[in-house]
Amino acid sequence: MSTDGTDNPVLEVPPSRSRGMLRDNTFRSLKHRNYRLYFFGQIVSFTGSWMQSAALMWLVYDRTGDPRWPPLMLVAQVGPTVLLGTWGGALADRWPKRSLIFLTQSGFLVTASLLTGLAAADLAEPWLLLAIQLANGTIQSIDLPARLAFVPDLVPRADLINAVSLNSLLFNSARAVGPAVTGLVFLLADAITGAGWLPGVRPVVAGASLCFGLNAVSFVAVLIALRLISVPGVGAHKNQKGSVWDGFRYVIENPRAGGLLVLTGAICVAGWPALTLFPAYTKLALGLAEKEYSLLVSGLGGGALVAALTTATFGSVARRGFFLAAGAWLMVAGLAGLAAAGGLDTAVASAGCLGFGMILYLSTGQSALQLNLPDDKRGRVMALWAMTLSASAPIGHLMAGQAATVWPIREVLAGMAVGAGVIAVGVLTIAVRGWKRAARPGREATPAE
Repeated sequence: MSTDGTDNPVLEVPPSRSRGMLRDNTFRSLKHRNYRLYFFGQIVSFTGSWMQSAALMWLVYDRTGDPRWPPLMLVAQVGPTVLLGTWGGALADRWPKRSLIFLTQSGFLVTASLLTGLAAADLAEPWLLLAIQLANGTIQSIDLPARLAFVPDLVPRADLINAVSLNSLLFNSARAVGPAVTGLVFLLADAITGAGWLPGVRPVVAGASLCFGLNAVSFVAVLIALRLISVPGVGAHKNQKGSVWDGFRYVIENPRAGGLLVLTGAICVAGWPALTLFPAYTKLALGLAEKEYSLLVSGLGGGALVAALTTATFGSVARRGFFLAAGAWLMVAGLAGLAAAGGLDTAVASAGCLGFGMILYLSTGQSALQLNLPDDKRGRVMALWAMTLSASAPIGHLMAGQAATVWPIREVLAGMAVGAGVIAVGVLTIAVRGWKRAARPGREATPAE
């Protein structure tokens, strides 16, 4: 205890106590060896994957000069998950998840190595890049449900919300860091080729080759981590009698799980397209340029990171309903703020609010869904979650992009805020019902609540 110079006592928090809070709350899942290995392996791999994605988009645009090619590459990446996700989830339920993830990560290593060779030899024709991206998307349709279903095998049930939140923190950190590292790699490649050290090699070829190669190496970290992970008592369900459609049957028979998926898809359609509109919003609504656009994107990413830390630190079974409702309404506030913003400061703050609300909702929603799933159906139901997220992004981007050709950007954002508000009412209604049910004497709240 000290004073602030006016004889008023000021409570001091010892640094050791702050570190203890981070260890015991925010990062408590890392005390479990299996999750710790998996987490740090993914740090390297996720960053490499985002590096490859950013470099691939730039390379295909450089080869074609056609702005339609980068979106086509995105469709090739997410399309297979939408179409084949249920089969990928069924595999995750029938086979040991660790072994399945080892195979898919090995597949990613092979495709990254192939990209490295093609780019280095300057043979990266657009159709070849598209074919490799389609192969990656097909592998992802198995890998993503398996990875989502694998997390509960690595931590006790009490730490599942924290583990899901840390995964969200990891993913969003890599999404911010990966493209930034790609930019540095391309600058380095430009300096190297400009100095004449690689005669006849264009900077974009050198930069893309290096990014693809680094991504290939990054998968080694995950493969080593998976080899070291031991998950006793978690085996395959090879003799399982169910079908690939059991995930659909489960969410139909369990309205809370089905309702959560429907609301999640709707809220992603309403909220995610804001990022796609940021370039036009920066130029047309704010009258600004590239530098300010990067600040908007950084604001969105910063809000997402803070939300992931918030759910990791304070997320609990008792707070799930509140976090879901708060996330949905903060999205509404962020979209409305962007629509009404008269300057850059307000716009960046609104973008941060939007990013915070999105990740607060998604992290909480994923953990709420995970907690009540039977192990023999976990892969297939989480495949539906992955399919929902994968499908909602391109649908929302397409709708928002088309709307922006008809109405001013601010009006489109206002419309998105209204749509998100309607969905938020539904989320709040479900959350309130969950709180009331949980408050009944002798009754324990279900995970969907």
